[in-house]
Amino acid sequence: MSETQGFHLSAALDGAGSHPAAPARPFTPEEYARLVRHAEAGLLDFITVEDGPGRLDSALLLALAAQVTDRIGLVPLGPASGDPGTWATRIATLDHLSAGRAGVRPRAATSDSERARLARIFGTPEGDRQLAELFAQADEFLTEATGAWGTTVSSPQGRPPVALLAHATAPYRLAATHGDVVFVTPPDTAALVAVREEVEALREEAGRPAGSLRVFADVNVVLGDSQEAADARRAGLEEAAGAPFTSDAAVFSGTPDGLADLLEEWFTEGGADGFRLRPAVLPDDLEVIVAGLVPVLQRRGLFRTAYSARTLRGHLGLD
Repeated sequence: MSETQGFHLSAALDGAGSHPAAPARPFTPEEYARLVRHAEAGLLDFITVEDGPGRLDSALLLALAAQVTDRIGLVPLGPASGDPGTWATRIATLDHLSAGRAGVRPRAATSDSERARLARIFGTPEGDRQLAELFAQADEFLTEATGAWGTTVSSPQGRPPVALLAHATAPYRLAATHGDVVFVTPPDTAALVAVREEVEALREEAGRPAGSLRVFADVNVVLGDSQEAADARRAGLEEAAGAPFTSDAAVFSGTPDGLADLLEEWFTEGGADGFRLRPAVLPDDLEVIVAGLVPVLQRRGLFRTAYSARTLRGHLGLD
């Protein structure tokens, strides 16, 4: 890594937070910009923002945030659909506006109903077939879209980093072929080791050099000053939701020190290059990440104490 002997750190700024019972609040573009500035104060590598029903356009939100930040990377959602050249231009425009700090998280193009149907048949022969077709289409789209960078569309970084969320072999392969970052969702250290090995094998199969793909583990976080306080917060959220807090990714409840212990273990023993933390409630858990977790990581020598690069590729140590 170019800036630290430790790991990379990012945060997902999605809706009111990752917990279904996170108190609803009207997040204006200015409020999102404030959240991004706060994440930059914590020296995070980047933040991600997603689109969705009732949400504002992620690339436009981050175009505003680019004007009030200097270093942090900005990664909007970019559904792999429509015209690939237009898609590439949208992200390259954000890269220009941010002076080389843009990335993108492509998502295979499906509607909410299609994703729900695929989830129901996941693991069946029919589900496997449809999933393979979906990611084959995404592969074709990304080949054309990313190929436009540096040819028909200029971008300050040459190629804005591509970050993909993956839970299984088909999306792992897509990330190994096109990605600079892959978000993975292991429940524990052993699972992280297995995922890392599979991703690296697929990267090698795709003919890409070692070190060209960063593996980030996703973790939902409910934080408190004490274990009791964090557990009480989680219990209150679960009572409001009427169900336990479950997710595609691991859920951590505890103190910044406890979270630092988990991340350190997953870094040293699990092989993670970095982490994307999903605050259960915004801005509450983001504020604890910045004011509580980051100083603990810095004291342990696991995270940077200052930015030294100005581009997202520079933060990630990518060519």
